[in-house]
Amino acid sequence: MCESDHVFLNSNEHKRAIIETESREARFVAETIRKYPLHNYRRLAQVMHRLRAVKSELEIELIRKACDLTGRGFQRVLRFTKPGVTEYEVEAEFIHEFVRHGGRCAYLPIIGSGINACCLHYVSNANTCADGDLLLMDVGASYANYNSDMTRTIPVNGRFTRRQRQVYDAVLGILRRCIAGLAPGKKIKDWQREAEQMTERELVNLGLLTMQEIKRQDPEQPAFKKFFMHGVGHPIGLDVHDVGLIVKPMEPGWVMTVEPGIYIPKENFAVRLENTVLVTKNGPVDLMPNIPIEAEEIEQLMREHSTAGNGKNGNGKAAKARPAAQLARE
Repeated sequence: MCESDHVFLNSNEHKRAIIETESREARFVAETIRKYPLHNYRRLAQVMHRLRAVKSELEIELIRKACDLTGRGFQRVLRFTKPGVTEYEVEAEFIHEFVRHGGRCAYLPIIGSGINACCLHYVSNANTCADGDLLLMDVGASYANYNSDMTRTIPVNGRFTRRQRQVYDAVLGILRRCIAGLAPGKKIKDWQREAEQMTERELVNLGLLTMQEIKRQDPEQPAFKKFFMHGVGHPIGLDVHDVGLIVKPMEPGWVMTVEPGIYIPKENFAVRLENTVLVTKNGPVDLMPNIPIEAEEIEQLMREHSTAGNGKNGNGKAAKARPAAQLARE
């Protein structure tokens, strides 16, 4: 210390941090400044945030593994979901798949059926999934301390209603355009504004907003906020909502979630879709390309699993009994 002029000290500068008890690190900072009051102290957190925001090849590979594990869990849930299962049973299916492959949940799973999906951070996961409901699942696996984040919305009975499908396709279109909009040099606030404008247009097309309501709206409380009230994405890595200088332009190597949604409490359902995406100088790279997201594919997979569960194959004929070893693997 006697030979140094500048000292970098760390503190918890995560924007979501709620610090109610003095940490050992905070005590170390206070003691250091007390002992050496004339040094020039600087913040280490800003330096670390820049380093963490841009992921190395190894970090990207670990996030890919977490994404693949999330996809395994979703495939398992597609086989399991039907009217009468509980939200916590669906949660258990994800956890089973994550743990058996060396991972864990990256955060408390959100498993909301029907009106529960309209609560952004619903984690009770206590209700029974009813015939005709949509089931919103915001779940991600963590692998080797690196996190993924995925949201899928599926029909409990395996088939979307016409209205559910309209909203689903609107959100899927927004998701794809928002992924395409991830580019180095763009600020998150500008990307968010693009997503809000897309959502506003879709809300008008769905009959949820009128152009008159938009023209009369308070700019501080835009009309679309009633149906889409959160950010369209965030950095992810060692933390699910990872640190990063989010007021700075995006850079190659950032990993972002993309999660548009439309919430309609009066119709007792919501649709949110989310993928984890890598920003590169050559365009965005979806790290969840093999996780089903098209409505037709989800319906087909659920229909196939339902048929198999009834002891029939795709031709309606009785399926052959599977060996015990194969059942154990499944």
